[in-house]
Amino acid sequence: MAVEVRMIPVSQIVEDPEQPRRDMDPESLQGLADSLRQHGMLQPIVVKPLHNVNMYQIVIGERRWRAAQMAGLFEIPCIVREVDPEEALTDQLIENLQREDLRPIDRARALQIAKTKLGLSNRDLASRLGISERMVGYMLELLDLPEEIAEQVVSRPNRPAEGAITEKHARFLKQLNEMPEVQAQVAEKIKSDRLNTDETAKLVRAIRMSPERAEELLRGSAPDWAEWTSPELPPLPEEEPQATATIVPPSAPPSTAPVPTMTSHPADTVRRAIELLGELEPAQMTPEQRVETVEVLRSLLIVAETLIDQLMEE
Repeated sequence: MAVEVRMIPVSQIVEDPEQPRRDMDPESLQGLADSLRQHGMLQPIVVKPLHNVNMYQIVIGERRWRAAQMAGLFEIPCIVREVDPEEALTDQLIENLQREDLRPIDRARALQIAKTKLGLSNRDLASRLGISERMVGYMLELLDLPEEIAEQVVSRPNRPAEGAITEKHARFLKQLNEMPEVQAQVAEKIKSDRLNTDETAKLVRAIRMSPERAEELLRGSAPDWAEWTSPELPPLPEEEPQATATIVPPSAPPSTAPVPTMTSHPADTVRRAIELLGELEPAQMTPEQRVETVEVLRSLLIVAETLIDQLMEE
């Protein structure tokens, strides 16, 4: 079925009040308006009819419509479609997720609106939008940050931060939600000292492990934080000899290949740590041992959270 494009007066078109995009860069909008004034609108916008009022509501293309108003165009090309609310919301999300200039916080708010209105899980929403469930989770996590910090987050995929707070920085800042004043100071330090995400991860981990030294850590730099990001852990029990030994028959020639050990693979190290933790018996601990164990486990939790974030980065 052919798509019909109609010329509709700009004055008969209204925006969607639930459009995900809240802010539009005036300079960029003016540039688009200049282009429309010179070349006209080459790509139609999508609208749906508002019955009984002879008006149309934008489904896709609000930025072009606003630029058309600035350019003084009387009418613009439109594709008129009857669209149900779910389809309209999905179309808007897909269009805006593909725009690099949409602020991450606006993207997150739009996803949250879609989740609430459509009653979708992260997995369902990811499937509908054609992105990963992990990416949906990352974007929604921005809503956990204080608004004044979330508003500063920019999208800089595969580019240096250059003093900006990126979405990756935000994942570490979120770990300081229970320390809002310190969190705000770390956000400022990211900008003033142009911290990359690895440096931010070390600073946040150091602060969480030694919150009483937050001010001192904030005055320092990456080398100063390194000594505070590796907790002193109790030594592991001695391994049984057969756990890492390779049995070679007497008749076999000696092998020059390295003998595989439990630490040959990172996942094996983690699995072994889990096994050892499972052997702890709180009922047999003294009060002092319990306190010490809790402190070490808290440090391990901080390290684990930071490591997860680093392993899950795109």
